[in-house]
Amino acid sequence: MDVTSVLKPFVEVSRALCDGVDAADVMNLITQRLTESLGLKGAVIKAYDKKRSRLELVASFGLSENFLFSKPREGSLCASVPRQGVQIEDLRRESNGTDFEALLLEGVRAAAVVPLEVEQQPIGMLALFAAEPRKFTREELQFAEALAGRGIVALAWERKLEEIIERERRYLSSFQEITQAINSTLNINKVLELVVTKITQVMGVIGTTVRLLDPKSNTLYLAQAYGLSERFLKKGPVDAAKSIAENMAGRIVVIEDVYTDPRIQYRAEVIEEGIRKILSIPLQVRGKVIGVLRILTGERPPFHDLEIQFAAAVAQQCAMAIENARMYQRVKYEYQQLLIDFGYEGSSR
Repeated sequence: MDVTSVLKPFVEVSRALCDGVDAADVMNLITQRLTESLGLKGAVIKAYDKKRSRLELVASFGLSENFLFSKPREGSLCASVPRQGVQIEDLRRESNGTDFEALLLEGVRAAAVVPLEVEQQPIGMLALFAAEPRKFTREELQFAEALAGRGIVALAWERKLEEIIERERRYLSSFQEITQAINSTLNINKVLELVVTKITQVMGVIGTTVRLLDPKSNTLYLAQAYGLSERFLKKGPVDAAKSIAENMAGRIVVIEDVYTDPRIQYRAEVIEEGIRKILSIPLQVRGKVIGVLRILTGERPPFHDLEIQFAAAVAQQCAMAIENARMYQRVKYEYQQLLIDFGYEGSSR
């Protein structure tokens, strides 16, 4: 391949990316330029869709819709991301391919498939189709993989950005729902039930608990929980001085490995429940810790800043809701006592 035929497509694709062209359009441009530069029948790029747990067509050029949208059978060239590149020089000499008949009907005589990676993770594939028997050179395959890689990286980042935006939208929606519940009722059990349910669902964790501090015994008694077994919840008294004690000093604590972290009180029970990581946030009111919000999850990447900020904001709302409910109960009690002192022991109206 000459320098011009290699550089021109890269320049064009790079310009499109810098101009903010939609990733799908960039991918279609890449398949077109690969087809033209390499003298192909056509090209296809597929990427793995996490939501649907399957490969999805994201770009193509030169091939019929009937071929592109026919369901690939197991073992066919475009059914899965290969671990390494695959090349078939002449389809008519091969008889073990499940989709070779469809390829021949499409006018394809040779094919090559290469995996596309982002951060060393295979997330897609590029398929090159030629109208005549052909052996792709190493330089041709490296050029095709490099050009398609520019597009797959842009697509991966676009999807990641969409995931972040959607996650932030869910967090904001849940936070607004919790805040609205706090502002509309003094029923603290109802508020805490909503809190533990929403956190578990929006963060995709095993479960969530809210425990409140009993100053007399220095234990944390269970106020509300979601997603956890009764056996785990009834494992025994939780000692504020032994169970992630830093919370009592007002610090947020992340337990990355329950197997080795010394701050776990009931290690065997925690492990048996399937818990591997814990995010524990103190509930504070005017600098005083009144309890803890704990988010319990299995194996997963470390908690990221957005999750911690969301949970901390919810914990603060919880603390204020608990304090408001307690204050209301104190005022109500004192008012009733005042009525009794003045001889009004009946209706408080």
